Amino acid sequence: MLPIQFAIELETALNKQIELVSDTVQAEFTPLITLISGFQRQFLQLLSDASTVNIDREQYPAVNQDRLLGPDVAWRQFTGQNTSIIETNTQTITAIWSIYALIDRSAQYYLQAATNSAHPATGLFFHSLSQIKKILKGRLAGVIQMLYNHYWGKLGFAPFVLGKD
Repeated sequence: MLPIQFAIELETALNKQIELVSDTVQAEFTPLITLISGFQRQFLQLLSDASTVNIDREQYPAVNQDRLLGPDVAWRQFTGQNTSIIETNTQTITAIWSIYALIDRSAQYYLQAATNSAHPATGLFFHSLSQIKKILKGRLAGVIQMLYNHYWGKLGFAPFVLGKD
């Protein structure tokens, strides 16, 4: 199986899991889920476009951060101005953790694919895919940190050790 074909299957499965998990989040998180779903849709299209490339004659499509992640202002609006997300339930935070873990694992796949690519251009393409997934993961980590801090304040101690996943 070619790495790009596996990536398409992986991302398709990941999208289905995100849809299932996102049904359990509170309405205040709909903008976040919309951003993630938009990213995933664009990412899958990028992979589909790349799957038709003959690297000996063509270049892979560009990995455009703005196109994939959406505008930075949308992320800032969600995290910076949406104080209602602080009052959340544990079902929502675990749903976001699940999405975070899925994105982390897919980023790991692209890093492995980059490392194991015979063609330098393919390695660079997969490395770029890994990096863009890491950016998305970092943005989700920021949301999780806000929720984590909220629970820390309520409990008086750190409910979990972050960064040990």
